[in-house]
Amino acid sequence: MDLKKIGFFNRESEKEDLMNILGTEPHLINFIYGPINSGKTSLIVNLIENLPSDYVVFYINLRGKFISDYEDFLRALFRVEKNKELKDILKELAIKLAIKTEKTIHRTSGLPVNESLLESLFKNKTKEDVFEFLEDYFKEIGKTKIPVLIIDELQVIGDLKIDDYLIYKLFNFFIRLTKELHLCHVFALSSDSLFIERVYSEAMLQGRCQYLLVDDFDYKTTERFLKQYRFNKDEIEIAWNCAGGKPGYLINLVSAKETKKNVKENAKEMIENRKHALLFTFAENKDKKDEILKIFRNFERINEIEFDEYINLEILKFLIKKNILFMDAVKKSIKPQSKQELVVIREILKEPEKQEKIPELNNINNKNA
Repeated sequence: MDLKKIGFFNRESEKEDLMNILGTEPHLINFIYGPINSGKTSLIVNLIENLPSDYVVFYINLRGKFISDYEDFLRALFRVEKNKELKDILKELAIKLAIKTEKTIHRTSGLPVNESLLESLFKNKTKEDVFEFLEDYFKEIGKTKIPVLIIDELQVIGDLKIDDYLIYKLFNFFIRLTKELHLCHVFALSSDSLFIERVYSEAMLQGRCQYLLVDDFDYKTTERFLKQYRFNKDEIEIAWNCAGGKPGYLINLVSAKETKKNVKENAKEMIENRKHALLFTFAENKDKKDEILKIFRNFERINEIEFDEYINLEILKFLIKKNILFMDAVKKSIKPQSKQELVVIREILKEPEKQEKIPELNNINNKNA
């Protein structure tokens, strides 16, 4: 069976911003952030695949990786080339970089090293050894190419301690690569808005980094995207009112249409599933119900609010961790993770009888939209 691939769409403005960054000497750390499923990783992967041969990209995705100690971190950072000396690895890498048509190096899963070096780093257990090696590594690459280091889902190591929090050592290393040595472009991706808020508030990063928001599509972009897949006017409205411009949700609706399913029924099912999940969250946390509803009421008539000191921070963080709300630390604003969450929040607020039954798990029933 031939499966139709849903290709990368739009993001021309964001790609232009990234190319402008890559066209200048490295001098800042670049944090790419945004709501879940907004297309951050797709944007970066598309960029990598279309970069000129002047660049060599080391892309490390920490998503789904369990990192609890120093060795886990190193194994995520490096890719072992078994039975090879480091000089041979670097020689092979240099040959690959010299071939303009070579594409595989642009999406390496980690920095290639030999097994003996990795074992040595395990034994020494010093962050300085790792960062000194990486600095020399990028200097060697920088003789012929422009190195680019990308770490996706950086928040995975946000709480990892090796003597001190590893993230601070990593930030210092990023500052050295960019601000001090102008050696390597550094990009860090995260959909964890609490992590980005923590990063944004760090004094050590002031004037040393910049932030690029990758948000959901606006209506016109959503419309153009869906028309590619033969969505008619009514189906576009249904999709917008169900998923807004979130690429991840829109792809689900496109997949439904491509498999001859009814778009309206699929959208209704998506809304009901999300509503059930939110009500289940209420049921599991009935002590927080009143405070959650208080925050929800901010979104009865508007889609986004400014952060203020009167918001219950404990509950706000709880809703962000549950991927119900998204906080933009740069804009100092709060909004639902997508229009789907906004629709569900408003439906819950209109159903006081459901609110009364929230603490009773057995009484959470589906209601047709």
